[in-house]
Amino acid sequence: MEHSRLSLLNAYQRRTKPLKSKKVSIVHTSDPVNGPKRALDLIEADKILEKYDSILIKPNYVNGSLPETGVTTDPRVVRGIIEYLIGHGWTGRELAVGEGGMASIDTADTFKKVGLLDELKEFNIRIIDLNKEPHVEVDIEGGRSLKSIKVAKPFMEYDCILSVPKLKIHCWSLSTISMKNMMGGILPKGIMHDDLHQKIADLNKVIGPELTVVDGILGCQRHELACDPINSNVIIAGEDFVATDAIGSYLMGLRPEDVQYLALAKKAGLGENNISDIELVGDDINVLRKHYKM
Repeated sequence: MEHSRLSLLNAYQRRTKPLKSKKVSIVHTSDPVNGPKRALDLIEADKILEKYDSILIKPNYVNGSLPETGVTTDPRVVRGIIEYLIGHGWTGRELAVGEGGMASIDTADTFKKVGLLDELKEFNIRIIDLNKEPHVEVDIEGGRSLKSIKVAKPFMEYDCILSVPKLKIHCWSLSTISMKNMMGGILPKGIMHDDLHQKIADLNKVIGPELTVVDGILGCQRHELACDPINSNVIIAGEDFVATDAIGSYLMGLRPEDVQYLALAKKAGLGENNISDIELVGDDINVLRKHYKM
């Protein structure tokens, strides 16, 4: 099935281009459906997305932890994004939801366990276990630690990747938000576990998302899989995935300049990690900032 008018080569070339907009929205909300819509409105996401013919929504279902643990994306946030897209002229045929969790779990079972299938059953949308899709070897031009990677074909076939990560602490990379969320589109995933910061930056040279909506209503502190939830009541959205991750890191009490993969990504020309150079819209970042336990 052809999902895009772009060839794999053109898709690869497009993904190596840095994003331009530094606008990031911050919405204080406990509403997982309407909060994302407001965050998307604030960055005029309809205008950002109008140049794409198809969208792959990439949540974080690294394992079967329920959304109330803070580990996995609330499927109601995914629903809110889909409602926004349909409200702006998209159809279910042009949209898909895809994830590839840990190799030791069945991602298709996770979709059911976390409530994603029930939440999206009224929509005519393909839901993809990326681990079971064919993967293509993609060279990473300018990659320092990763020279090539096997990427699930939908990541290269759909025009736009819309990343929907959780707001989480990570024991190795300090934060795990949108950029690290892209690991769900590759195999083997274990290839990332040494020189992690550089590899996150390298990976996003080829499959960095075109848009990000961070589910930070319920965040995760101490450890990315520790199930220690914290109420942050925030949704973050942005086109620049480096800037969006920098804002998410700051909202967890981190200094973005201390998050090495963000500095490496900026150096590679992938986006902005300096908060003073990011255009913030919406609610007050300093009022909403918390200090997640490490």
